[in-house]
Amino acid sequence: MNLYKSYRVLGIKGTEDTSLIKRAFIKVAQKYHPDKNLNDSKSVEKFIDARIAYENILNHRNKQWIAILRLC
Repeated sequence: MNLYKSYRVLGIKGTEDTSLIKRAFIKVAQKYHPDKNLNDSKSVEKFIDARIAYENILNHRNKQWIAILRLC
């Protein structure tokens, strides 16, 4: 999943800080959580996509910080 799609899955633009990204993830995760949507395979897929998108965004941001720290 590319970074642009990850932001779209969470419903954010990409300029938010980490706390707002986390809030967006929690909101989407609660909406599509498998325990709330029993027998709905599409909601399970959206829940998994949201988790992957959140991890993807955080990994990208961590790599950016590592690159910045190496330049100092």
